[in-house]
Amino acid sequence: MKSIIEQMYDGDLFPTGTYEHSSMEYKIAMDKLVASESELLASYPQIKELFDRYQSAQIELISINNRQEFVNGFKIGARIALEIIGSM
Repeated sequence: MKSIIEQMYDGDLFPTGTYEHSSMEYKIAMDKLVASESELLASYPQIKELFDRYQSAQIELISINNRQEFVNGFKIGARIALEIIGSM
């Protein structure tokens, strides 16, 4: 069973699908990624299947890492809150 923190991260408690990246920094980085991917696949069309597998594995790894970082950050926040309460 997932912890409540993992449930929050996965959007099981709060919907996360409505979040949109609106910063210009994000848009610039995404445009660079899309352009580079297009150039790579145009130059080497024979690697598309390998590239797709690589990309899927990378996304899975990043997702696992992001979940753990979220959990760790939440635990640190809870420890800070407990310390504040304990010093009152």
